[in-house]
Amino acid sequence: MACRREDEGSGADLRRIQSQRGHGEPPLFHKQLVGKRLYINAQVRFLVTAGIVLGALGGKYVLGVENLDIPSLILLAALLAGFNIGVFVFARRHRNLERRLPAYRLVMGLTHVTIGVDFVFLTVALWLVGGAKSPFQAFYLLHVVLAAILLSSRAAYAHAAFGYTLFALLVLGEWTGFLPMRFPVGVVNSAMPLDGRFVITVLVVQAMLMALAVYLVTGLTDLLRRGELQLRETNTELERLSQIQRDFLHIALHDLKSPINAATMLLQSMKIAAEPPLSLQQIGWLDRIHVRLSDASSFLHDFSILAALDAADMERQAEVLDIGSLVDAAIEENQDMIRAHGHRLEVEIVDNLPPTRGIKRLVHEAVNNLITNADKYTPAKGRIAVRVRQNGNMIRIEVEDNGIGIAPEDQARLFQAFVRIKRKEGAASEVSGSGLGLSIVRRVAELHGGSVGVKSELNKGSTFSLELPICSEHSTPDGTSL
Repeated sequence: MACRREDEGSGADLRRIQSQRGHGEPPLFHKQLVGKRLYINAQVRFLVTAGIVLGALGGKYVLGVENLDIPSLILLAALLAGFNIGVFVFARRHRNLERRLPAYRLVMGLTHVTIGVDFVFLTVALWLVGGAKSPFQAFYLLHVVLAAILLSSRAAYAHAAFGYTLFALLVLGEWTGFLPMRFPVGVVNSAMPLDGRFVITVLVVQAMLMALAVYLVTGLTDLLRRGELQLRETNTELERLSQIQRDFLHIALHDLKSPINAATMLLQSMKIAAEPPLSLQQIGWLDRIHVRLSDASSFLHDFSILAALDAADMERQAEVLDIGSLVDAAIEENQDMIRAHGHRLEVEIVDNLPPTRGIKRLVHEAVNNLITNADKYTPAKGRIAVRVRQNGNMIRIEVEDNGIGIAPEDQARLFQAFVRIKRKEGAASEVSGSGLGLSIVRRVAELHGGSVGVKSELNKGSTFSLELPICSEHSTPDGTSL
């Protein structure tokens, strides 16, 4: 996870581009892939040029093909490689169009050019290895399929027509004698002149095959693109409904917090300023009400964190974090609670830890949940240890306690939402909560590309861990810090 933020404007540009229907522009996801496909095709074209050279040399010196014009084939491969170098360099720079949408038209234009040039080179190569009689004429179908995948239906038909025109000119040129026929023995079966009936058959069959190929592939491609467009529209609608839900949750949380806070303050004032003084029974009632209100307030707080997770935008909200300082702040925030329960607190934070990148509020909440969880489930005068260290390319935060522990059969469910492990007796039976704390820790970790874990034994304690990736420029593949 890099510490530097990417260009945010490109994401807005991307969202403003509208998908189009019919025979025109393909949908947006296709636009994003055009640059990458052009880059892949450029790589394949280098393999093709090598194949032409190796095939020519192998055909002559291994298979014994006679009358094979090796110099011309090697020159053709060199010209194709020279042309492809420019295509490769350009495609490599523009393979991720989601960051360079203004270059889309230029990439599409170069895609048209490369397909057309490929047809020209294929026609020349076909002429050098037997022309109308060569078995390599089937490669026209490959280029037709490529055009149908990369381009719109209209453009695919246009390229197929262009390729067929080149093929027909080659065949007719050889038949009329305008182009000298070449007969590499071993590639073609005979050196007889072209028969008119053979010419007609070859032209008709090739026309049918190319037309059928472009029809079937463009039909399938159009279906996939329409399906993609429907999925994008569905996702857009789901995102709109999700936004409505988040807005409603935000309003509901705000409207519920205010009366709960007001009621809590009124209860405190009543206990202090009641005239005449309250009886012990009345104070007990007020304390029970206060506990219920406190539980409700904690529940609303957890829901507000869940709402923040749903609305989290890592690209916009993330910042470079000093995990050591963040954990120190969370410990300081809970010092009074830990002291009130008589726990012994041990803190081990390695110096000069590499930074990570994340949303500070959410990471703080995750660390805070682990600490409060250890405090709640450790009997009075227990031990809580908080450790922070580097573990390969991750920062590892551990919170260990010597509390009640968790049974092995319950550990798999710990990080699920609304799950609370019930204990029929002991201190844990009196602990209240929403069951959201550990699920929030898990979701925070996943949002940041990290993970959570637990090691526990009944009546001996638990160790919860949270790992977050360090910034990429501070790590190496073997996990060492730069």
